[in-house]
Amino acid sequence: MKRTIHLNKMYPYKPELLWQALTDSKLLGKWFMENDMDPVAGNEFTFRMVPQKGWDGITYCTITELDNQHKIAYTYQGFASGEKTLACAGIHSELADSAAKGIFAELDTVLKFTLEPTCGGTILKMEQSGYKGLKMVIVSLVMGMGWKKQLFKKLPVVLEKMAQSAVL
Repeated sequence: MKRTIHLNKMYPYKPELLWQALTDSKLLGKWFMENDMDPVAGNEFTFRMVPQKGWDGITYCTITELDNQHKIAYTYQGFASGEKTLACAGIHSELADSAAKGIFAELDTVLKFTLEPTCGGTILKMEQSGYKGLKMVIVSLVMGMGWKKQLFKKLPVVLEKMAQSAVL
């Protein structure tokens, strides 16, 4: 059993603006997670959040593909317990926590962003592949919900602020 998350979103901005939001460490941190990314093929970096129940808050990455202004891909790896997945899904129950406590997941995926210019802006294609086995397919469903929040709500706010400051 395998699963890949696919999300596409059209933004009314030039590819250069989206590229900056995807590859500039500070901007990426505003809509996704704090990080120490330097967009060079082969570079290793981490995403960091406050540790949570069942997760140390660190995601380990290595840039595997880089086509300037068009595509970036990197490994996206980490370790978490089932409690983390429940927390991400908004499930807060002692019964669920106790059932998931012994479940351990090793996330070993590849995250890819591709930009396609259109006459009205840019289409951002996001793909996260590598979810294998029932446990990880379930994790992918929760992660898919998180990606929708990031790409459909948080990223547009950052892009709008970037566009406004570029006009000033």
